[in-house]
Amino acid sequence: MARPIPLAAPVTTATRPSSSCMSPAPPCHTSAGRSHQPAQPSSTPAGNSIDRTEYLRPMPGPLEGIRILDLSVALTGPLATGMLVDQGASCVKVEQAPTGDLIRWIGTSVKGISAMFQVANRGKRSIVLDIRREEGKAILSDLVVDADVLVQNFRPGVAERLGVAYSDMAALKPDLIYADLTGYGPSGPYSHRRVYDTAIQAQSGLTDNQTGLYDQKPHQLRQLAADKITAYTASQAITAALFARQNGAGGQHIQLSMLDACIAFLFVDGADHEVILDGDHSGPQSVASQVTPVAFSDGHVAIAAPDDTGFHGMAAAFGVDSSDPDVATAPDRARNREKHIRVHLEVHASATNFTVEEAEELLEANNVPFGTIRRVDEVPTDPQVIANGLFVEHDHPAAGRVRQHRPPAQFLGTPTQMTEPSAPTLGQHTDQVVAETGRGDEVARLREAGVIA
Repeated sequence: MARPIPLAAPVTTATRPSSSCMSPAPPCHTSAGRSHQPAQPSSTPAGNSIDRTEYLRPMPGPLEGIRILDLSVALTGPLATGMLVDQGASCVKVEQAPTGDLIRWIGTSVKGISAMFQVANRGKRSIVLDIRREEGKAILSDLVVDADVLVQNFRPGVAERLGVAYSDMAALKPDLIYADLTGYGPSGPYSHRRVYDTAIQAQSGLTDNQTGLYDQKPHQLRQLAADKITAYTASQAITAALFARQNGAGGQHIQLSMLDACIAFLFVDGADHEVILDGDHSGPQSVASQVTPVAFSDGHVAIAAPDDTGFHGMAAAFGVDSSDPDVATAPDRARNREKHIRVHLEVHASATNFTVEEAEELLEANNVPFGTIRRVDEVPTDPQVIANGLFVEHDHPAAGRVRQHRPPAQFLGTPTQMTEPSAPTLGQHTDQVVAETGRGDEVARLREAGVIA
């Protein structure tokens, strides 16, 4: 029988230890003004078995009490589970020796903690476990029995060869939510291919979608958009499956491909001709295709003016005539695209006579939606970002000073709090997790045999 999702749980005084080499970090503040002191380090005797309640502090939030087993690597799966951890779930991350998850080492990285790894894996516990070995698989099986959710992103067929397919795991835990993330899907002509974000951006149409009216070259998004889109989709799907389980549906197998997630993302607003098949296809595929940042004398501003107030306000702000009846309303502009585009081009031409500060004042006075183009390094000090209290800082015991965003959704009834803001070092919690399965007195032997590290 499925264990209900806890709506609220009492806060315990149990602590969650770090490895003995890690020093406590200073309090980490949330936007609500709360602060917490991360759990103090403690050790787990190799010869003892311990119960999870001795050391595992519940993560506050709406998913408090939900337990996740994360077998995924790179960004899609880890970010999906990371968002659930942000909302209160606990997570054991299974990694492989000797380097662990690849994204530990991609981008700016200090001692195996990269920016990407930190944000996607904060609050998780890391165990190095060789699940190809029988003893490793036995440990994994015990963890599955204790889990609510398992996430993996193996290529099709790999989970079956390893003995960790849905059928294997559901036999151990019938009410398990099993998320099976792939690049192209479980079958089909591309399903066997190795996949990273760039390939899915191209194959899904996202790259072509970056071709605008003023630039006919396709462009990759300069971020791992396909990974993140899939992660958000997976996180929502897992939460929906947990809700269904609470209502009596039991466990289930979720199949999600990066290709499907990204096409679904694109086709909302970026593939008009492929959705409205009998419509006028003389215009662009994407409603945002004409949106290009406007260059002013000292910077750029993005202007969004699809409605009548915004369109005419934008024109008035920069002295452009928009009185032609053919562009009076949104339906008029849809029928007269050339005249519509001409107004935008005149705005672009006029803009070079204004500074960004002048443009901001004019656009705001005319009630036009806009956003000033910020450099990434300017974002944390933006006045609105500061007002929102989005960023928090703490000392990571391995990586040093870290600044990261808090969970963006704020639950006022079941507030979240990053009780453990650091991502784990490789194998940081191996001894603890193995002891949790009743094998505390076997840790040294298992390590010597290469089953754990």
